[in-house]
Amino acid sequence: MNLKNQHLSKGRTTKGFYTIILIFCSSLVYSQSAINILDLYHESFAGKTARIITTTAYIGDYAFHSNVGGISFQAVASPSENLKNESVFLDFVDNRLVVQIGTKTFYPDLPFWQLAPIVNFINSSYNVVFSELGDTTNNKEAQCLFHPAFLDNLLGLRLFQADLMNQTDILWDLPIDAQRNYILAPSEQPFTPVRDSTIHRTIYEKLVTGDPFTSYVLTDKDVNFVFDADESGFKLSGIPYYYFVKTELDTANVRRLHEQLLECYDDVDTHAKILLKEKYTADLDPRTHMNDLVKTLSKLKHEEVFNPYSMYSVGKALSMIDSLSNMTDAQIGIQFYAAYDYTESFKPYWNLLKKFNPLVYSAVESTAQWSAFFRYVRKMNPDNWSQFIQKVNTNGKWDAPAVKTPTSYDINYLRYFEEREKNK
Repeated sequence: MNLKNQHLSKGRTTKGFYTIILIFCSSLVYSQSAINILDLYHESFAGKTARIITTTAYIGDYAFHSNVGGISFQAVASPSENLKNESVFLDFVDNRLVVQIGTKTFYPDLPFWQLAPIVNFINSSYNVVFSELGDTTNNKEAQCLFHPAFLDNLLGLRLFQADLMNQTDILWDLPIDAQRNYILAPSEQPFTPVRDSTIHRTIYEKLVTGDPFTSYVLTDKDVNFVFDADESGFKLSGIPYYYFVKTELDTANVRRLHEQLLECYDDVDTHAKILLKEKYTADLDPRTHMNDLVKTLSKLKHEEVFNPYSMYSVGKALSMIDSLSNMTDAQIGIQFYAAYDYTESFKPYWNLLKKFNPLVYSAVESTAQWSAFFRYVRKMNPDNWSQFIQKVNTNGKWDAPAVKTPTSYDINYLRYFEEREKNK
């Protein structure tokens, strides 16, 4: 665990050798909003498919931690003992969820801005809610990917923030809009975030002094979600948790692969200069302008005179670069290990997190619990489920501000140091 100016750095690796050797940065971004000292960015020209993730992943699969990470919910709720023989029926009337269990009808307090994304999430076959790929601390190089159901809505924004748990100086706050007003749904108002120094210190010290970890996933694996109903109303129990993992890196193997990659670039550069002669410029350096160089060489192939040996050598080197870029974590030398004891020791901190940022963690808890319940209904009463989701998507009216979920984020150090001075 690395420490940087009182915020914790969470390592995230992604499939492919380029993510260890090379760093690519997107430039077509504009500042969208902020979370106190964190600027959020939305890539204005990115297509929807470039911003979503459609993946089914399981915690026991270590590839999940290296390639996906983030948030994943896959549990199915079960009825309490007194409801095991009761039928469950869903309806949507006047923009409200209706749950009928046996002969009793309930109107749970689930606003549409949470209901719609959750039911559409459950209506898909994918369980990954959110993923961060790339270097996710103090830069705009991270890729924030959302399940389609949580893309560009307030619930997606709340869930995104739960993945920043390691950055305790940021976690307590909420995003603001261009006028620097907190982005809140009517069901969340009035609310003003407050940084509780005692809770902050408790969570921070646990993260710093506990077993070192590399990454984590917010999950509901093996959580026993139960729904119940009585005179007091409809109830859901069970909470998600953070699952921590450790990473071990074979540095010798990574160094060897790095040297191999550099040799490939040198080969491409050497033979490109032979092929292009005086046409070769610094703008065609394969280390920085590979696409331009490949396009130029492709045009050269159609000319009458070219050097077949050099062209073959370029192709061979490019093929090796491509192979290196598609290596698995195991081939690179990355191994992941579950930090079971630390995961268990952190579970009791959930209530502190919920006090530290009530809106974020209430939304997370609601998403996990209702996801599990809706999975149960979809499984036990598929015909009713089909009718229900059609009503939700046809008749529902949004009751939250329109937002763009971020594609990346960046620490604003001016505000960061201002905040530190204020809280001394």
